[in-house]
Amino acid sequence: MSAPRGADAARPFVPCLNPATLAGIPLEPFLALAAGAGFPTVEISIQQAQAHGTSRLRDLLQELGVSVAAASGILPAGPVLPAPLLVDPDTYRACLDGLDQRLETMAALGCTVATTVLNPRSPLQTCEARAVAGERIAQLATAAAGHGVRLAVETVTVQAGLPPELDGPHPVLATLPQLAELLDETSADGAGVLVDSFHWAAAGADPAHITGLGPHHITHVQIADLPDGHATGELADSQRLFPGDGTANWRNLADALTQAGYAGPVSVELFNPKLRALPAGQIARLSHHAATSCWTLAEATP
Repeated sequence: MSAPRGADAARPFVPCLNPATLAGIPLEPFLALAAGAGFPTVEISIQQAQAHGTSRLRDLLQELGVSVAAASGILPAGPVLPAPLLVDPDTYRACLDGLDQRLETMAALGCTVATTVLNPRSPLQTCEARAVAGERIAQLATAAAGHGVRLAVETVTVQAGLPPELDGPHPVLATLPQLAELLDETSADGAGVLVDSFHWAAAGADPAHITGLGPHHITHVQIADLPDGHATGELADSQRLFPGDGTANWRNLADALTQAGYAGPVSVELFNPKLRALPAGQIARLSHHAATSCWTLAEATP
């Protein structure tokens, strides 16, 4: 059942652009391209933000009229990429170095969400992997809350084409209800769910997986579409399409998010090499068009 249009208008989604969609573009040109395409919000790599300089970046964001909706890299993997939650213990301890400084940078930029990915599979046995994930989520969420930042945890549904750092012989978890259950078990008030439309659709596109989360659980949303003619087990992130160009049911997603009380950013996140090969300005414009036109309701702001 669709939400009332009055509620739709009162809780619009906000277009956002993820830097993965423009892979290889340095931070400053990425922000300029996003602003030029009409995006009011972006996601960034916090490592890139620190390398750029907080004060300088804050001034640039103000000049461009863009705000930072979410930042990756609370656990960093090099100068740009984030590390997933279930890295080995030594790597995890190394990733904690500079944690407060990264969170301070997020807070200084007005960014209130730190994103992280939970491995769908792991070398650890399932029970042990979930226990370790819960401990780390609680630790990171507590640290983030001290800076006014909320942790957004993403679960990965696709099983094909996983990078080695996300793979392993044992399943961890793969659905939004399973992730919500883990967060409830950790009792980490500062952690919420990152809903990714591609993974949600790959898991069966059940609206109840979203509406059952409730407003306190949904912290951030990323969007991409599914190709036609692929079984769930064959889907890979490299097949992501612009929202509205594939088979995802966007009305159902919009209704579910609205009923769950979510009214924040919806960030276009693509890893498709064919789409990434387009001119950067065209990618940004197509992403903005997708983020504002894929919905059949009035949630997306122009």
